[in-house]
Amino acid sequence: MAEENEVQEAAAAPEAAPKKSKTGLYLTIIVVQLLIAGFLIWKFVFPEYEEIKTANDVALGRYEAPKEAKGASEEEDGEVKELGPLYAFENLTVNPKGSRGMRYAVVGLSAELDSEEDVPLLDQYKTVLVDNYIAYMRKHTMKELAEESTMDSLKVGFKMLTNELLGREVVKNVYFTQFVLQ
Repeated sequence: MAEENEVQEAAAAPEAAPKKSKTGLYLTIIVVQLLIAGFLIWKFVFPEYEEIKTANDVALGRYEAPKEAKGASEEEDGEVKELGPLYAFENLTVNPKGSRGMRYAVVGLSAELDSEEDVPLLDQYKTVLVDNYIAYMRKHTMKELAEESTMDSLKVGFKMLTNELLGREVVKNVYFTQFVLQ
């Protein structure tokens, strides 16, 4: 009988041992997946989030505007230069390249013309010009639009695009009246 009790105890010992719970393993897998998902969202959905300094941030005083942008439009001898007639376009709202519809840019611009006689020509081609401006803006990423150097290249690009479409030198300069990145 003693032998039977020992055999029964030996057989019961493996059954009596507590089963290891897989809860810890599942919890670890879930935490790792959440960390990976968070990293991927941070890396691909908002890649330039920390680098963008918008015009609104400068206006609110969060960042200091560059010294070149602060100065008035004066010539080297201190005299204020005369502007030609200005032609204002309505604000352009564009989803930049790679924004997946989550970000947008609002750009208002005015074109400085050689003469007042060119205003009817711009009125005639306004729809075509705005369409080409939007296509031109959509080629840039949000990160590119936030850079200082891009502002100048956009002005030159708008000027060249306008003059190419109109077939002659009509626009002398382009000025931004609004530039908001959101």
